Order: sequence, then C-alpha cells, then structure tokens
Amino acid sequence: MKHSKQELDAMIDAATAGIRDEEIDAAAIESSAARVWARVMDHAEISYTEAEGNTMSNNSEQIHGCDDFQSLIPAYLDGKLSTGRKLLLEDHSNECVPCRREMKQQRAMADAGKAVYVAPRAIERTAKKKAANSRWTTAKVVRWSAAAAVVVCVGIVGMFAYERLDLSGRTLAATVENTNGSLYVVSDEQSRPLAAGEEIKKGEHVRTAKDSTAMLRLADGSSVELSERSEFSVSENMRGVTIKLDRGDVIVEAAKQKSGRLYVQTPDSLVSVKGTIFAVESGTKGSRVSVVEGEVQVNHGGKDETLLPGDQATTSPVLAKTPVQQNFAWSKNAAKYANLATDLAKLRQEVNQNVARPGVRYTSKLVDLVPENTVFYAALPNLAESLVESQRIMQERIKQNPALAEWKKTNKDGGFGIDEGTMSLVREFGSQLGDEIVITASMDAKGEPSGLLVLGEVKDAANFRTFLDTNIARLSKEAGNSANIRIVDDPATAAKTATGKEFYVWINNGIFAASPQIEGLRGVETALKTPDASRFANSSFHKRIDDVYRDGAGLVIAADLEKIVAQASSKDTSAEAERRTAAFKQLGVMSLRHFVAEQKDVKGKTLSQAALTFNDSTRGIPSWLAAPGPMGALDFISPNANVVAAFVVREPALLVDDLLGFLDTADPDASRQLKNIQEQQGFDIRNDFAAPLGGEFAFAIDGPILPTPSWKMVLEVYDQTKLQNTFEHAVEKLNQFSALHGKGKMSIVSSTAGGATYYKLSSDKGGPEVHYTYSNGYLVAAPSRALLEQSVAGRASGNTLVRSSRFIASLPQDGNANFSAVFYHDIAGLVGPLAERMKNAAGGDSTEQGKALASIDANAAPTLAYVYAQGDRITVAANTEGGAFGLSPASLIGLPNSFQMQHILMNAMGDKDAQEKSE
Repeated sequence: MKHSKQELDAMIDAATAGIRDEEIDAAAIESSAARVWARVMDHAEISYTEAEGNTMSNNSEQIHGCDDFQSLIPAYLDGKLSTGRKLLLEDHSNECVPCRREMKQQRAMADAGKAVYVAPRAIERTAKKKAANSRWTTAKVVRWSAAAAVVVCVGIVGMFAYERLDLSGRTLAATVENTNGSLYVVSDEQSRPLAAGEEIKKGEHVRTAKDSTAMLRLADGSSVELSERSEFSVSENMRGVTIKLDRGDVIVEAAKQKSGRLYVQTPDSLVSVKGTIFAVESGTKGSRVSVVEGEVQVNHGGKDETLLPGDQATTSPVLAKTPVQQNFAWSKNAAKYANLATDLAKLRQEVNQNVARPGVRYTSKLVDLVPENTVFYAALPNLAESLVESQRIMQERIKQNPALAEWKKTNKDGGFGIDEGTMSLVREFGSQLGDEIVITASMDAKGEPSGLLVLGEVKDAANFRTFLDTNIARLSKEAGNSANIRIVDDPATAAKTATGKEFYVWINNGIFAASPQIEGLRGVETALKTPDASRFANSSFHKRIDDVYRDGAGLVIAADLEKIVAQASSKDTSAEAERRTAAFKQLGVMSLRHFVAEQKDVKGKTLSQAALTFNDSTRGIPSWLAAPGPMGALDFISPNANVVAAFVVREPALLVDDLLGFLDTADPDASRQLKNIQEQQGFDIRNDFAAPLGGEFAFAIDGPILPTPSWKMVLEVYDQTKLQNTFEHAVEKLNQFSALHGKGKMSIVSSTAGGATYYKLSSDKGGPEVHYTYSNGYLVAAPSRALLEQSVAGRASGNTLVRSSRFIASLPQDGNANFSAVFYHDIAGLVGPLAERMKNAAGGDSTEQGKALASIDANAAPTLAYVYAQGDRITVAANTEGGAFGLSPASLIGLPNSFQMQHILMNAMGDKDAQEKSE
C-alpha cells in the first residue's frame, strides 16, 4: 500500500513524538551511561598508542615540548605527518639530543615490528580526563609510597651525578698558543675570531676553518692540536677534564693529572687517559682512536678497550683501521709522533715477549708461620723480577733510539711513576725476596687491631742482611721516618727500646720477618723451630687460605670473621647485648666465618672477587639466596633500563620466617603489634603474601625518572588467584580502617585488552596510580599501564635487557651460566634529563649552579655487580677494570705510563695520600 508524502511525514512526526515523550527508567539511563563511559575511557587509554591517533591528535593541537614532538615520531616514520609538522620535527630533532635518540630508537623498533611509542603528554592528558570524570583518586598511603620512591631514585642518581659536577670554580678552559689559519668561537649569536694568547672559557665551542690548524693549552697543562674543520668544547667535573669533540681530528698530549682523568668525548665513544699522547678522529662514519704513548681506555658500544702504543680502535665496522702514523700526518709534529709510536710499539712487543707476568702461586711456606691469633691475612705477589727485566729492556732501547731518548727527557721518571733512586731501591729489595710478601695482623683483648707482621722468603740470607745493613737509612726515609729499623739476631733475647718506635727485622732459615712488636718475631721463631705445634695450621682460617692457594693465588686479602664476631660479642654481656646477639643469629650474622677478596690474572684477564663463608647455611642470609639460576624476571626489563636489581631466593616464606624471627627477638613489642594486626585484619604475611610467590624478584628504573619515576617491579608468582585475593582483601580491610578515620578509599579496578587483564590500584585522594598485570607466571607492576604494555611487548619481541649489547658486554667470563643476584646500572640515559631539569631549576646556565650542572657528563660505561650463592659460601664480584687495587693486566708489564709501581703498592696498602702524590 502506497502512502503519499503527507501521510509519510505524519507517521514520522507521530513516531518522533512518541519517542520524545516516552519515559525511561533512571536506573537504565545510569547503567547505559556507565557502559558508554567505560568504552570511551578504554579507547582513550589506547588511542595515543596508535600512529593514526597520534597524527590526528597532534595535528590538531599545539606542540608544547619534547613529549609532543616525540608523539609525532610514529606518524613521521609512517609518512603520515603533514609537511609543516614534518619540517618542525626534523628541525627540532637535529638540535635536541633526547628527541634525536628517541627518533633513532623508534625507527629501530618500527623496522623490527616491535613496541609502539606511547606519548607521555598524551598519557598525561588521558589521565587528566579520567580524573575529571571519575570519583576515584589516590589515598595518602600511595602518595607517601611515591614520595619514597622519588627519594630513593633521586638518591641513586645523585650518587652518580655528584662526581659529574664542576666544583672547581674555574671558568678558564684553554689558551690559544698559536694558529695556522683561522680559529673561531662559534655560538647561535655570532662567530668570534681567536688569536694567539686569547683565552677560551668552559663550554665555549671552538672551530677551525678550512685549511687551518691550531694549538691550544688546557688549564691543566695538556696540549690539544686541532686539524681543519674541527669543533670542540671543554668541560670539567669531579672526574676530570672532558674535551667534547663534535667533529674533526685532535691530537692530545695529556699532562699528568693530579686527580681524576682527562677525557675526550665523541658522539659515539669516550676516551680516558692520564699523561698520554693520542689522536682522536670523529667523522660521519664513527670515531677512530690512535695511541702514540701511554695507555688509553676507550668505551664504545658498551664495551671497554685498552689501547697501548701503536694500537688503534674504531667504533664502526665500516670505519677501517689505518696505520697509526697516518692519523698524525697532518700534525706539525708528525715525524716525532710517527717515530715515537713505532718505537714504543716495538718496545711493548719486546717486553711482552720477554718479560713474564707474575703468575699465580699454588703453595706458600709463609702461611704456616702465621701467629695463632691472626685475624687478617694479605699476600702480595713479588713484582720485582718483572720490573727489573722491563727496566733493563727499556734502558737498552732508550740508549739505542734517539726518539725514545728524547721522550725520556720529558719523562724523568722513565714512565714508571717513581724516580730512578726509589725504583732502584724497590728493585734491589724485591730481588732479594721470593714470590710473595705476606702481611698479617692480630686482634687484642679490646678487639683492636694489633700484632702487625710482615713475612717473606729470602733468596740469600747473607746478601739480604748486607743489603739491609747498607740501606737502613734509606729504607727508614722511604718509610717516612716513623720508626727506626732494627735488625735482631735472636728475638728471644732481644730487648725492647724505651721509645717503642722500633721496627724489628729478623732473618733466619731463608725467611725474613718484620714487626713493630718483638713478640711477633718470637712467634715466628717458635713456628720455625716446632712447626707441628702450630695451632694456626690446624685452624679453619688456615684451611680457607689453603683453598685460595689450591685454586691459584694472586693478590689475596682474608679476614677471620668468626674470631672477630666472637670477640665483639664477648665484650658486652648485658641483657640488651644478648638480645641483640640472638637477633643477629636469626639473620645468620653470628654464623659468619671467613671473608676472602682475591685478584689475579687468569688467561690475560683480571678476576676480582670476594667471598663470605658461613658456619650455618640453613637460616638467615646464607639461606635466602638460591644457587645461580635463570632470571626470567629480567625479560620484562628493557635495554634502556638505568638501574636494575634482581635476585633469586630459595623460599620466600622461609625468608619471611627469618625476618619475623629477627623482629620477635630484637623488638618483641613491635612483633606482638604486627601479630595483632594480622589477626584483626584476617591475613597472614607469610601464608598470604610470601607463600604464593616464586623465587625471582626484580626492580628497575626503566625510563625517565622525572616527573614520575618509571619504576618497575617483577615478581615470580606460583598462585596468582591466591595473591590477587590477598590484594583485594587487603584493600577491603584498608578501606574499613579508612572509613573509621575519615580517610581516602582505595580500589582495584580491572580491564581487559589483547587477552590480558590489567589492574589499577587507586584511591580518591589524588596522586599517582599503581598498575599491574600477570604475564607468563610473573606479576609486573609499574606506575602506568603504558609501561606494563611495553614490558609485555618487549618480552614477546625479545627486546630485553639481557639481550642488549651493553649488558652482554659487561658479563663476566667464568663457568657459571646464571647468577644468584645482579645489580646493574647504566646512567647514560638518566643523568641527561635529570641534569637538564636541575639546571633549569637552578636558573639555567647564567648562574653558578647552572654552570656547574651543565658540566654533568652522562657518558659512563655500565657497571655490573653479581653474586653467586653456593652452599655455605656467597661470592660477590664486579666488572670494575683493574679491580680493587688498580692492578690491571696492563699494569703488570713495564710499559711507559702503565707500570705505575708506586700506584699499585699504595693502592694495595691503602695509602691514598701517597697514591695521589704518585699520580
């Protein structure tokens, strides 16, 4: 049946009126609105993770800063950005290092089909919209937790940032000695020509023109020669002076640094030296470092490399190595550098081939002579033979070679760090001794160190006695005249002097012993006469030292913690002390047995480690860490993480038992209060929180620290349902408590995306939120959902910390496939943004604070400390170059400016003042 137009219009009008006039139940309207709002907010959370969304949003809004620029990157890479914004982004990225780095990272991730960038400002805007339309904000407890996290994070960063501040108070960076052509100070405002004698301030950028070279003198005395079209600036901080080479070639003759080191920083490398001649070239393909004289440390791509005379390193496989002489050819001193580099390289090769490094020792006659009450033992290798042969070869070549002779004139100490007179004395003294020198100390009744004793084997007792008789005055002077050296024939009959400032030396049966107490020599005499009666030889401390020699001993430091702890606990017998001792027993402190630190050369590499042993490994600290095992928690940490701590434990519930036992003993009142709270609230820390967990834990600062720390926590979970029920029950009980006291209300809200469930912990008092999810048997928590999604996506794609080149480069070479615990820090991406904010807060570069903060250097190689827990022993080690005593493999060979004998000895003896003087 057909209807006319008028009839159809009437029917539509009637239907419209009916819809308009119909009354709808209010509950239905509210329910529908809630569903619509939930969908809107769910889309708002992910809209800024999509490239199209970024394009639309950012093309319609103003650009306020780096966050907005970085949000344009995905659309830029997809070619969907407008021409105007494309030009703005490219121009900004050329000037802004963080945005340029982000562009590079996003391009690499896009090529690999990995995670999509989430704009921080977009997330911030989304969060503000959610906060404005939701009745849920954050409780005071969350704000306090966030504040504590900020304090901890800033403290960690501040510890590394402090040494990068310039507190010298100097503004002078360098002085122009001469120029061949044109030299300019360049800035955004103008280019100012420089002439000989003019001064250059820190932070000023200096550039040579085409066909021009220049020679500059730094404030520390170092000389810098620039080739044409080279640009650099100079900064200074607590670590030393840094030459920032933006491009071009420089040749540096580094002066001896009183403290710190001299650095040359290029866009992709960091070079560090002390008193050395070397060249650095920085170009489009990368950087090239060539060494004429001395020892140069080069860090690039997360790897450290040591260069010696004639060596060269490049930072890119497309940048081929060239003859070292070629890199100095443009210098006015090209002939001098070429000859010196060639001759020193040959000398190094000859020394390496003919001088044996001190090897490890598998036995020791001296350890059986140690007094019974010894609590400290140190064994140092005898370096005299290496020193003597190195010096002999060097002196012969210097006499034969004019270039080396000329170099010798400007290096009066011969490159060894000490004058020839002292070198001669050390050489003569060491040549009289065996493979090692042992130093021991005891502990008196008051628990104070006493009974210093020095032991060594003597090759020829008569010659050694003659040497001492002849050089007593010189030896006393080298010792600082703090004591008179006195040779005794028989310790049993030797009488003490009234002054008590004697240093007694006794030589007998191929052994020499020295001590400021005559009783120490008498003990050695007894041990030599009746070796079977030595009670120390039967002690557990002796056995532990024997273990070190069995595996090969280099430099060894050991302490008998069992005696030290027992002595310390016996001094105080009060009830409070007894309770404290009982509490420490619960933690395993009272079962400490021995401490041993070692450093030795193994297959050309330095191994530095320390180990703690325990009498009882069934409770306390030795029972907490598990044996080295896989750490899947690290798969959720990105390669850009700044600070990471991860460990595996045997059983979380047992760890809680020990901690609660410690609290029960140390503070019974607090323990009772905790038990009452658990009973009243209906939950148990051990069974509800610890029992559902596995054995892996990880914490990281995995992104920017400001304005909100990008923290991340990963826990292995065996019973996800029980743990989630515990969280919800805890929030419920907390809300009941809050209601009674008029406080904020907490909530846990879940949402699902991509098959995963995300939880958000928030409250109605404002502040940050805590987001977490369960993935592959782990709980991953972070301050934002975006960070969680990136973590899960990174794990799925393999873009993780453990696969990054910087992390892999820091791993030790040993027989363990896994760790019990690791601590990793790589502050390169963390210090820069923090320094920028600190600088802005201090008033920019115009203030003294701004100038100091501008000197913060973010270039630092990552550091990895690691732990192996094996039965009754916990071994801790680190990848620190040169170890705890500055005794690197290169230092064991007599090379110019590398064999710093006095530096080694002073480090080993802990004499920092003398160490500084030697440098």
